[in-house]
Amino acid sequence: MSTKSDGSNNGASNGSSDASDHPEYQSSLKRRAIQGSLWTLVGYGSAQIFRLGGNLILTRLLTPDAFGLMALVQTFLTGLQLFSDFGVFPNIVHSKRGEDANFLNTAWTLQSIRGVLLWVGACLLAAPIAQFYKEPLLLQLLPVTGLTAIMGGVVSTKLAIANRQLALKQLTILEITTAFLSLLVTAVLAWIYRSVWALVIGNLVSTLLKTIASHWWLQGEPNQFCWDRSALKEIQQFGRWIFISSMIGFFSLQSDRLILGRLLDVRFLGIYTIALSLSSLVEQVVEQVNGKVLFPSYAELIRERPEALYRHLRSARMILLLLSAAFCLGFVLGGTSLINVLYDDRYQEAGWILRVLSIGFLGRVLSTTYGDVLMARGMTFATMTLTLTGTCIQVSMILLGYFLSDYQGIIVGLAATDWITYIAYAFCFAKLSLWQPELDVPAITLAVGLSAIVYFA
Repeated sequence: MSTKSDGSNNGASNGSSDASDHPEYQSSLKRRAIQGSLWTLVGYGSAQIFRLGGNLILTRLLTPDAFGLMALVQTFLTGLQLFSDFGVFPNIVHSKRGEDANFLNTAWTLQSIRGVLLWVGACLLAAPIAQFYKEPLLLQLLPVTGLTAIMGGVVSTKLAIANRQLALKQLTILEITTAFLSLLVTAVLAWIYRSVWALVIGNLVSTLLKTIASHWWLQGEPNQFCWDRSALKEIQQFGRWIFISSMIGFFSLQSDRLILGRLLDVRFLGIYTIALSLSSLVEQVVEQVNGKVLFPSYAELIRERPEALYRHLRSARMILLLLSAAFCLGFVLGGTSLINVLYDDRYQEAGWILRVLSIGFLGRVLSTTYGDVLMARGMTFATMTLTLTGTCIQVSMILLGYFLSDYQGIIVGLAATDWITYIAYAFCFAKLSLWQPELDVPAITLAVGLSAIVYFA
């Protein structure tokens, strides 16, 4: 890795050889990135098989209302998490002190305290949310599901260390195991009780298993409570814009469910959630690869060999965009038939929703494949600004769509949001000399053609 130097001296300026210039270093990073990507794809693929299989089982045992209620619960829990996010785990991946015991234990202490506060917040919000959506069951669902915040708060920092080192084999095995066991529990409970509580308990089991495994199965030093002021200062400095960005990001990620649940009903929200889960299958692959492989790879490149960033970014984006374009094409051409085969008559509206959302998804991938570069460079203010821009666009397009064409307009507005937001990303990365029109223009052309097919078909 790179040799240590003071602020006035580095390998480039004094002519000395830096480890990052060696072919062995370049080969090592590439090998670890490829292995990490493969393990991430194995893990994600397995999880999605469980998820799709579970969806097919659960949609036959539970009504759309159950999925709508759970979508609302998850939306508000996600909101609480994002409203208190200081980017602790990304900071561990990014920081030069990312493997220092005091730094790690201080980060873990902050996360533990945060988890308890999140649960308290879920309990306090339960009554007003239940009244606002006129769903009394939310009064019980939110506090119980909120226990996942306490469990997740004490998850070991060994997870972040494994991510930092691109040692993803153990993480993948952990995720596959917890996904299978939680699905098994959920399916059995749904078969017995036919209630939304099956989804709640399955969620609790998944989080509990992941937390236990992070401490007892992953290798590394155990966490303990610590309060290191220098570590705390670094976490605060890195996380201050992430905190604001995450609050804004809540509305960007969840405003669709918040508005649909209020303007329409939980039945349509449940159907929308089914379509969204299918349209986001590949998006989640992109997010997994971005977060677990590319973000730590970019961070290491920026620390060691910043001149190689554009080339590595282009190679990674090309693969992810080709994968995304293939799935987008498949969903647009065969989305309705897919829904008809997989789900019963109660969920058939999800077919046209899937086709429209898939076009928007391609625009989202164009943006998200750029986004982790900003985080790897420590440009958290730029991340916050882009998140705010996207959120304002999304809320505006949802309300405009509803005004013009009711629920159909909302779905079209959501798809359009991603492409309008992409313009802001393109402008930002053009200023950084990292915009890649050679990849983006073909994707835009494909989206225009698919839009015409959906409109005229």
